[in-house]
Amino acid sequence: MASVHTMSYEDRLDTWKDRWNRGAIGWHQSDINFALQNHSSKLLTKPKCRVLVPLCGKTVDLEWLYREGHTVVGIDGVEQGIIEFFSEHNLPHITEKLSWGKVFKTEDEKLKIYCCDIFKMDVQSLGKFDAVWDRGSLVAIYEEDRERYADLIKGLLAPEFCYLVNIIQYTPKGTFRGPPRNVPTKLVQELFGKKRRHNTITTAKWEGEAVDEWLKCRHDIQEDPGSRPTLHHKLGFFSHPLVA
Repeated sequence: MASVHTMSYEDRLDTWKDRWNRGAIGWHQSDINFALQNHSSKLLTKPKCRVLVPLCGKTVDLEWLYREGHTVVGIDGVEQGIIEFFSEHNLPHITEKLSWGKVFKTEDEKLKIYCCDIFKMDVQSLGKFDAVWDRGSLVAIYEEDRERYADLIKGLLAPEFCYLVNIIQYTPKGTFRGPPRNVPTKLVQELFGKKRRHNTITTAKWEGEAVDEWLKCRHDIQEDPGSRPTLHHKLGFFSHPLVA
């Protein structure tokens, strides 16, 4: 049974801000995500796509997609990561305040990152997307928010779309409940797969330096090493319905 959190959005955001302030961002990778690099041809089906990267942090995937000629939109709730992204990549940018957040954008406006509550953003102003790269959003969202998160993403999809999602699966042990949160394949299919093509591209045990860095910043695992779960990585792919 999924646990239910009564923490307010502001409190949840403070938790993530604290991690950024402490440098406890083990989920961040200095290289392009291996799944995106190996399977971009499935996600990016034309030379110039509109690509959404939800809860993007400062992932280098944003710049890679931008340099490849795509129009890229990121969304995150913590401003520090967005500022660091533009600074680390030496990208001149403009900052604009909105009634529901703030947007950081390159001068050509082909790369934008919105700093806001993802559930309160102006969906209409974002438009529709040909591709969604969910590299770490679904595994970070609280369990009780997953359905409205999925509804939000589905409302941003163009008629012909591709959606590539990283998910992590494990049997919770001890005090550890994520993030990364356990996301069963059946749940993903229920959230996104109805009337859509779906398949699992890869499945592998997730281990090595990347997972060590992610879990290193978890106080619960530091205090109770026995609660460290065995993580399994899956890469799911959805696309628009088959033509009858």
